[in-house]
Amino acid sequence: MPFRTSAVSLAPVIEAEFSGAQLRELARWLGATPKGNSRVGLVEQVVTALNERISRVAESPDALLEGLSDEQKNFARRLLTARDHEVPIARSTIADLWARLAERSGDYRLDADRRLTELIESLRRHALLFPTRAPFPVGSRDVYYQWLPLHRVRTPVMRWPIPAEATTHEVEGLSSPITNFLEHFEGFLDAVARSGAALRATLPPHKQAARLIWLRDWEHSADETERVLRSRPNWAPDPHTGISVPMLSPLTAESSATLENQTGLPTPHIEFLFAIACALQLIEAPNPGARATQAADGALRVRTRNSAVEEWLVLADQHKLRRAWTAWSEQIMTGLEVRSAMSDLKPEQNFRVMRAIGARYLTPGLLAAEWCALRRYIVRVLRGLPLDRWIRWDALQTQLFEFYPECVWTFATKADWWFALADTGARINLKRPEEWRATAGAVLEHIIRDSLAWFGAVEVRLTPAGRLDAFKITPVGEWLIEGREDALPVGAARKSRTVEPIEWLDERTLRAPPAPDRAALVGVVRRCTERGNAPFTYTFTAASIERALSEGLSFADVAAQFKRARVPLSRTVSNQFKLIARRHGRVRVYQSLTVLELTDDFAARELAASTSLMQHVVYQLSPRAFVLYEDGLDALIEELQEKGYTPRVK
Repeated sequence: MPFRTSAVSLAPVIEAEFSGAQLRELARWLGATPKGNSRVGLVEQVVTALNERISRVAESPDALLEGLSDEQKNFARRLLTARDHEVPIARSTIADLWARLAERSGDYRLDADRRLTELIESLRRHALLFPTRAPFPVGSRDVYYQWLPLHRVRTPVMRWPIPAEATTHEVEGLSSPITNFLEHFEGFLDAVARSGAALRATLPPHKQAARLIWLRDWEHSADETERVLRSRPNWAPDPHTGISVPMLSPLTAESSATLENQTGLPTPHIEFLFAIACALQLIEAPNPGARATQAADGALRVRTRNSAVEEWLVLADQHKLRRAWTAWSEQIMTGLEVRSAMSDLKPEQNFRVMRAIGARYLTPGLLAAEWCALRRYIVRVLRGLPLDRWIRWDALQTQLFEFYPECVWTFATKADWWFALADTGARINLKRPEEWRATAGAVLEHIIRDSLAWFGAVEVRLTPAGRLDAFKITPVGEWLIEGREDALPVGAARKSRTVEPIEWLDERTLRAPPAPDRAALVGVVRRCTERGNAPFTYTFTAASIERALSEGLSFADVAAQFKRARVPLSRTVSNQFKLIARRHGRVRVYQSLTVLELTDDFAARELAASTSLMQHVVYQLSPRAFVLYEDGLDALIEELQEKGYTPRVK
């Protein structure tokens, strides 16, 4: 996960945080009997007991809170739901969560701060929470805490008191069928493999972007930048001044339309699949140097990485789905759901994402990590909801606002970036219900209505206007959210796909589409062929065959794999393989080579020292004869002729 901090090393922290008496008390609380008087021994016993508890948390999350009072358990659940356990949490955030709990329960007292300190200290005494450093140089004097190292286990979360409705309840609106993610995703990959995808050109930068640190690496509007620079005549702009972050699609409108026509999916769904494909490295990385030659408007075309797609297709369905889910929930992606929320709102409600020009440590990657943290937050919320029950979104939305309205800030603060009204630029206050629903609430809605529904994790019911009315967690959703690794639930696997046959396109070129039972064959084929331009095509050449023989792959191995696949080797490839195998070790096979002969030994030595001759040499036959690669030969000949030599080429 891009925003994970380094795990706490238990032994030195325990030794630094606890006295001898506290170590004994902690050991007894963990169920261990303190032995001996050695401080080092006590630390080892406590660390061993803590690790045993962590291992039990992997099976039962509630094991983490054993031995705590009900108030302490509730407090810990709130913290673990509001903030990822692998990310430091500020005391100010903890205080805000505690204050909202106290206000809601009617138990907000003058000594609330003292009671909060007691609760934090109780978790520290039980070695669940430790003081740590701020994750970034935020410039504040806040105190931060870090949970004990829980690796990637499921932590206890809040149970939401949401009234659930029966599945037979009649509600006006549109029912959305449960989506099979793998079918849509592989159909999308096939479409990109056939026609590619065009990335939109970035916005033209401001003329001073290279020297303004707050513009470097950020896409921005040149006109808005000019207004910021002129906001304070004869002075540098105020560091707290905001500039908007463009939330634009990565694809051109034409490319989105083409992919829509090929897949039948709407543009937001296509962008969602494209982001996951990029995170899984199934889409080739763009080459900025080729941008000018690709299209007049600066758009850059990308395609699938054939080797990566082939490896993807041979995976079992549960491994594919788990990898895609991990990419969505742990990888840095642009604000997919933020962009969708902005496009759905009325013009007077629309908002922008703003960043302070003085927030030096805030980067595009860190802002993208904020959106990833928000996705993980809603997944933790779903873990506290009942299964197989319809949940009204308006009821859950009310609970989420009362719980933690400023959930969008996990790494930065609201002084670093914020939401603002699109028309006036006025800053939005997330502690006001109507403003929260139009921004953070709308983003959370799209995470459920779009992303989770496209994964098949939830079944959604929409209002006539297309907004989320209610949702229900599916068996696939439970499988994904709980991090299970067993087989997918019944009916969740994608429908069987017709396996394309293996065929010879000519005497040397083979087309071998991947399939679950072809992993060994495709692996052998890749070792003894050159990759073709078209997907899943391979060409046998003399050089590739010799390379395979040098790596220890024999003709018998290759023939056996083709025999198991019931696809015989072509006669041409078979004869060439046998011939090269007989000569292997005595005769080396090269393609596109040239022999260059010079008139005398002195000339050869002079040219070897004063020209690029030796860069082209494969083998030196004699003091005056060289075997050269043909690539770049014309340039070498011109170079030799400039020296006054007329080499003879055979």
